[in-house]
Amino acid sequence: MQNLESGVLNQRMGYYEVPLELSYSVLDRKFGVNLIGGVSTLFLNENSVSVQSESATFSLGQASNLNNVHFSSNLGVGFTYKFWKNLEARFEPTFKYQFNTFSRDAGNFKPYFVGLYTGVSYRF
Repeated sequence: MQNLESGVLNQRMGYYEVPLELSYSVLDRKFGVNLIGGVSTLFLNENSVSVQSESATFSLGQASNLNNVHFSSNLGVGFTYKFWKNLEARFEPTFKYQFNTFSRDAGNFKPYFVGLYTGVSYRF
């Protein structure tokens, strides 16, 4: 008699991203609008595959079809609000389409990301 237990297959991928982007100011007042475009180089830093059940987690190793370095094209719109001349808040929705992520067949999977970047900047 076999003891069967259901589980979940988990794959974790992590990357360091080095972006190169240009921003074109469409509106430069108290409220600003910028068009953002560029490319990024991504370096693989995490690659693991595991099975997790209620009673245990088993490591299966790494995915063998991930490239250690790949690229993305980046396109977004930046919205800024100037509190003062040197202090502003930013909100930037960005679309990133990945190239060369896999070294061989990935079942026609074409990864992309939508990011919402926010922050406050102060210029000296």
